[in-house]
Amino acid sequence: MDNLPPAKPARARAEPARVAPRLGDSLGRLARIGFAVLVVGATLFFLHDRFFTVQAQKALMAGQVLTLRAPIEGRLDMHPHLPGAWFGQGDSFASIVNERVDTQRLDELRATLEGMEAEVAALVSRMEATRVLLAAATGTADSFRQTRLDQLRARIAEGEALLGAAQARLREAEAAASRGERLLRQGIISLAAVQGLRRDLAVARDEAAATTERVASLRAEEEGARRGIFAADNASDRSVSQQNMDRLSLALVELETQLAERRARRDATRRQLDAETARVGRLANAPIETPEPALLARLLVQPGETVRPGQDLARLISCAAPLITAELDERGFRQTHLGQQAEFRPLGGGPALRAEVIQRVAPSFTPGEARALPQVILRPVTPPEGCETGRLGAVHFR
Repeated sequence: MDNLPPAKPARARAEPARVAPRLGDSLGRLARIGFAVLVVGATLFFLHDRFFTVQAQKALMAGQVLTLRAPIEGRLDMHPHLPGAWFGQGDSFASIVNERVDTQRLDELRATLEGMEAEVAALVSRMEATRVLLAAATGTADSFRQTRLDQLRARIAEGEALLGAAQARLREAEAAASRGERLLRQGIISLAAVQGLRRDLAVARDEAAATTERVASLRAEEEGARRGIFAADNASDRSVSQQNMDRLSLALVELETQLAERRARRDATRRQLDAETARVGRLANAPIETPEPALLARLLVQPGETVRPGQDLARLISCAAPLITAELDERGFRQTHLGQQAEFRPLGGGPALRAEVIQRVAPSFTPGEARALPQVILRPVTPPEGCETGRLGAVHFR
């Protein structure tokens, strides 16, 4: 039996026992490495989040405070509103009625305007009557001018006939004087007879010249009559009907001037009346509307109360443009700047809102006042839907 070889199955069973501890050691080593990496990552994230990023754990998103004030004095007329009531833009909040508004100036302007309207109507009537009289006077003047022209034409025709007769007598006198001169030279007639013929010739010449001047004068008078000028020895250059027409034309011009002046004053008074009516209307009844969507925070008056101008009526929280106020430490405050982008994350869940820094408020160093933390005011890039105000959250700056 001493010659038998060693048993090999025993060594075969021992080899698997050495492999199992090696696998376990590898898994444990990997677990320890992973844990170490996790710890290092968490530590690096904490250090980065603590020293290399800026964030504010205390932030409040709230709308701006709107104060409604009374524009006039009077009695407040409104329905009782409860805090938290929502109002849209342009919604009626209340109205103020003033039953003791002074309307004396308004009454005076109305009376003045009525008087001016009566004056304008009277002037229009006078103008119409003057136009009628002027038309009649114009017709009379035209008739007189035409009649005068007819008379002058007849007198001119008469003068031309007399001129023709005078010229015929002149030719006869010239012929008689010529014969007398020949007969005197022949000794047939005496000198006295010739001198008589000469006198007749001179008279005939003077008569023809006078008649010619008379016809020329009548023609000049006719030409003037055509233009409305009547020249005569015992009358003016304008007829009575023409003078009446001139007087009425002047009166019509004066009436038109007065009417234009009265209408201008009436229009000015009407504008004053409209302005005074609007002013009295604003003082008598002043509706109060909300300028933008808002929530009622506090009602400072009661329905039926008499209010004074400028008195606070209610305080509203604006829903249109909420602001985010975030408190930071000094290190974070120094790392912020205007226009910086950030993200507001509401507490309790909800979508995050993008925002940007619009104001940096340093702490107060006034003696006697508590030193507050620095604050940063942010404005949401996209306003939240609905009217959500007074919500807490955190702000992470980029």
